[in-house]
Amino acid sequence: MTKKEKLIRFNKENILETAEMLFSNKGIEKTTMDEIAKQADCSKSTIYVYFDSKEEIYNHIIYKQMCEFYNIIQTCFNSYTDFENCYFSICNNLESIYDNNPNYFHSIMGNINVNESDMAKNDILRNIYEVGEKINDMIISLFQKGIAENYLQKNLLLLPTIYTLWASLTNAIMLANEKEIYIYKRMKMNKTDFLQFSFELLLSSIKE
Repeated sequence: MTKKEKLIRFNKENILETAEMLFSNKGIEKTTMDEIAKQADCSKSTIYVYFDSKEEIYNHIIYKQMCEFYNIIQTCFNSYTDFENCYFSICNNLESIYDNNPNYFHSIMGNINVNESDMAKNDILRNIYEVGEKINDMIISLFQKGIAENYLQKNLLLLPTIYTLWASLTNAIMLANEKEIYIYKRMKMNKTDFLQFSFELLLSSIKE
């Protein structure tokens, strides 16, 4: 790597780390490019050398978070050979992702831009889409394994089932965190117990 390439990498990483901290503390809408420049100890014009907008900076952060999630899923696959243990490992890691990155959780697990013209203009959108598809493909292969093990129902409509389950898991995690006090008051269950119940209930709906 040349000296120039090292400088470019340092500047980009510095800007992204600073923006990630500010977005987490203040939210993306309340964070300005001037604040990012000040905290990163660089000029605003320097930021625009590397990023077209605050939205593009945010997309780079989301891509980084999604890559980390992909690595987590891969670790779950490598650690467990059976469907059930792998499923619960993924569920528990989803919970940890929320705990570590609540401000980014919805973006990581939510809508991904699939517009070909947008992706053709913006490499980071293409990268986000591609890592999202890798995650989807791993989840599909996990469910295929579960069916082959006679653990899951054989007549499952695979993709609708996966996306319904995915939506249910992510929403259960957000609900458990946003209503943690109410859940304990009403159900006498802490967040961990409530989520374990949710994970098991969702699994029971697709088991053989």
